[in-house]
Amino acid sequence: MIASTGPGRCDGLPSCNRAKRATMMSEASRPSTEMALNAHRIDFTSEINGTGYRLLISEPAGDPPPEGWPVVYLIDGNLHFGISVDTARVQERWPEVREAVIVGIAYQTDSVAKALQVRTYDLTPATPLAVTERGWMRSMGAKPEDFGGIDDYLRIVEEEVKPRVRAYTRVSADDTLMGHSLGGLTTLYAILRHPASFRQYVAVSPSIWVNDRWVLQFVDGFIEAVKSGAVEARFLLSTGELEEADPPFPPYPVTGFPSSEENYVEMTRSCGMVTYPSELAARLKALRAPGFDFKFVIHPDEDHRTVVPAGIARGIFYTMFRHG
Repeated sequence: MIASTGPGRCDGLPSCNRAKRATMMSEASRPSTEMALNAHRIDFTSEINGTGYRLLISEPAGDPPPEGWPVVYLIDGNLHFGISVDTARVQERWPEVREAVIVGIAYQTDSVAKALQVRTYDLTPATPLAVTERGWMRSMGAKPEDFGGIDDYLRIVEEEVKPRVRAYTRVSADDTLMGHSLGGLTTLYAILRHPASFRQYVAVSPSIWVNDRWVLQFVDGFIEAVKSGAVEARFLLSTGELEEADPPFPPYPVTGFPSSEENYVEMTRSCGMVTYPSELAARLKALRAPGFDFKFVIHPDEDHRTVVPAGIARGIFYTMFRHG
């Protein structure tokens, strides 16, 4: 919801020992491994927007099936990669859940604060001064130049991220885009505008409020496409039950928020984090069309922060469950 303006080694593990990968990387040097999650790292600078990105790739143990692994592309890899990998690997212990490659789309920094600064631009549409000068957005110092990179970001995922992942490991056409908050907004925008880009979409607590609910202008066209049979995709939309409730804690300093308590409460009440997804879900639930599946979940007793583990866990299960 909040738009912030403001080594491991894996010697001997399958993901590091496949000699064929030595010739697959076009970057200056073979990527190093990342963290204690048996994850591979690929750094690159986008030719589309000039930003430095870091792909964190975690594979299941063993060799991929002939068709390749299913793959989850996770927005905000700096924030949510670890919990997503752990969640996937735990669920894969049960035979009804498929093993999958998890790709965290991150930035070339270990600082969450720096990642948050860049992701606000990447995961939002252009937003005019008339919007940024209102209420809590004005108080946090938001400017139009802080927003506007969402279309380029989705191009980067399609044209620069996916090819690098395919060069590194064998993945199938069963791919998922998953994101939370602004990442959820980006995921929602992706399915509404580019439903063929991924097989499955998981939008957790999408920030529909951004730029006066800008993303909702694309819903009518999407619904018509679904009705005509032009959309073949699965979509999980979720949010936390308490995302519009007043915070159940005393006021505390929030970076970028002068008069913190007043602005935080205004933001929580005005962003429609339960209302807007619920209204959208009511429209999508009514659709009955071959090839399109939709599910909406309100996670009980979760707010915008605590919903992350629940939303990711449900997203992994929804996308990787073996049907039939």
